[in-house]
Amino acid sequence: MESYRVGLGFDVHRFSKTQKKLVLGGVIISNDYGLEAVSDGDILLHAAADALCGACGLGDIGDYFPPENKESKGLDSRKITEFILRKIKNNFYIVNMDIIIVSEQPRLISHKNKILNSLKSIFSVSEINLKIKSKEGMDVLGSKDSMSCLVNVLVRYNKL
Repeated sequence: MESYRVGLGFDVHRFSKTQKKLVLGGVIISNDYGLEAVSDGDILLHAAADALCGACGLGDIGDYFPPENKESKGLDSRKITEFILRKIKNNFYIVNMDIIIVSEQPRLISHKNKILNSLKSIFSVSEINLKIKSKEGMDVLGSKDSMSCLVNVLVRYNKL
């Protein structure tokens, strides 16, 4: 018997001048600074992994990769995502993902297709919608000094 489940993921990080690499969806974005985080700071993959955890009843990524764990320091977020995908592969199929990156800077529109293609490869799913939104200068979902991401995912659960 199959059923469907929905998960919502969210992540936000401050910009850091000491972190020189900005990574979104597994893609390195040319920028003067990256996001402050224990791992590589890929807010998109963190939010997507948390959305999958929610849909599949697996808690959140902090349960598996706690910030105080030294092995999480500088960790490539694709490894976090691959770990979650391995946990769900026998029982769940990703139907689609809807993603919103909220960012004043840098302007990401020129990177949209590259990020989208990376996500389709990482998650092995073609139904991914990616939106890039500005905060219109307001301090909503972080300030001008941060970037955030929301991911909604639909999975099909195959009960045996």
